[in-house]
Amino acid sequence: MPDQDTTQTMPAAEPPKPDGPRRLMRSGSDRMLAGVSGGLGQYFSVDPVIFRIGFGVTLFFGGLGALLYLALWIFVPSDQTDAAGASPAPRTFGRIVLMTAVAIAGFIGLAVIAVGAALAGATGNGVLVALVVILVGAALVAAAFRGGARWLILPALAMAIPLGTVAAADIEFEGGIGESTHTPQTVRAIPAAGYEFGIGDQQIDLRDLEWTERSVIEVKAEQGVGRLLIAVPEDVCVDGNADATYGVVAIGGNETTDSLDADYRATPRLELDAHIDAGKIEIVNDDDLDLDRDHFGGRDDISGGELFDRMQAACADEDEGSRG
Repeated sequence: MPDQDTTQTMPAAEPPKPDGPRRLMRSGSDRMLAGVSGGLGQYFSVDPVIFRIGFGVTLFFGGLGALLYLALWIFVPSDQTDAAGASPAPRTFGRIVLMTAVAIAGFIGLAVIAVGAALAGATGNGVLVALVVILVGAALVAAAFRGGARWLILPALAMAIPLGTVAAADIEFEGGIGESTHTPQTVRAIPAAGYEFGIGDQQIDLRDLEWTERSVIEVKAEQGVGRLLIAVPEDVCVDGNADATYGVVAIGGNETTDSLDADYRATPRLELDAHIDAGKIEIVNDDDLDLDRDHFGGRDDISGGELFDRMQAACADEDEGSRG
């Protein structure tokens, strides 16, 4: 019988096993800045977009994610190789300093963008920021057909997240930024809609009004962030509501909680309706208070406790002897 050639099927060679445990490397092909998120995505076998969003969100909660990103950028090697297949040269001290400076500058830039977006939203200019975010999104879509420009995701997040937070929290800083002092001379000079201010120091001095024994004057005040100081004569009772979303209310130097909710009937009386988003509302009953100086005019001859006792005495109803 003729000899028959027999062939044997050799088993497929198994891929070489890596020496030692798998290493975390920064990605050279999937990167927006330094390839940190791309490397993390490859290491954990997940979409690197998850890590990019995570790093972006942490910028607005203390910036811990930015510090972690910077540390991974400096200490985690890249998986890039040169044309000859050799590993990249080790980092020098100068290169590390340069990378650190670039990362810090980028973090500061994103923080400035985030603060600007939040202020724009709080001052009623959020539509402009939203349009910019939409344009950035359109640029990302257009760039996707030319290789992508994924680094635009970071400034887009830096604008969108603060703007959305401000809108969700209903924070409004209308009325200006800086300092504002109001000294109405007559009741008619007090705006019916109240005093509104954005960020800073607002002072409402009501001591020059013509107070009589039966005067009941209504004042409204609204502020975003800072200090709202309301000064009245020492014999005027302050009634009504005053509250701080994040802050305190101080009556005659005595810091209470975050609100005042009184119902007095004594006269002369100020019916107050005041609110501040974040900061402090100070109600001071002192004829000699100097608004150009600090806390209670910098006076040493009277304490906050004495001012509070004076306010309580002014609010004592002679007919009822207590709250109405």
